[in-house]
Amino acid sequence: MSDRQYEPMTKAEVIAAQRAWAKCVTEQDVDQLLDLYDFGSPDEPLLFKPTLADVIRLDRQGAKSYFVGGDPEFPNDHGFLKNGWKKVDFQSAVGPIIKAGGLGYKDMGHYTFVDGDGNATRADYTFAYHKLDGRVLISLHHSSLTWFPPVEG
Repeated sequence: MSDRQYEPMTKAEVIAAQRAWAKCVTEQDVDQLLDLYDFGSPDEPLLFKPTLADVIRLDRQGAKSYFVGGDPEFPNDHGFLKNGWKKVDFQSAVGPIIKAGGLGYKDMGHYTFVDGDGNATRADYTFAYHKLDGRVLISLHHSSLTWFPPVEG
């Protein structure tokens, strides 16, 4: 059992954490980006299923590999940040973000990534947040490409 002491936080802090995440993605700042995640402990690991990957990540090494690629342990990772994203927009399905019970918050919706040529990639996300040692951290991140039904014709 963990003895971690989670702290109260506000919706405004969660929104600020989302903005910080988007800024790190557009600035390709992997170190700052990884610092937004709580890699936890063996009994409370991070749960991270990236958008363009099939492997669930539980630690910093796996998350870093997804974002920058080049890790032989994850040969299918090509570096999500290498797509040159210039903008990330979160569109919460519940807007505003909702309290998860206890001290945490959760959010689910769509986010759109726009590259330098103006091409947009839309994905679905679920994030869970908690506050530890004065910092709002991501404890769960699930993302997948948005499913669009086939056009009948």
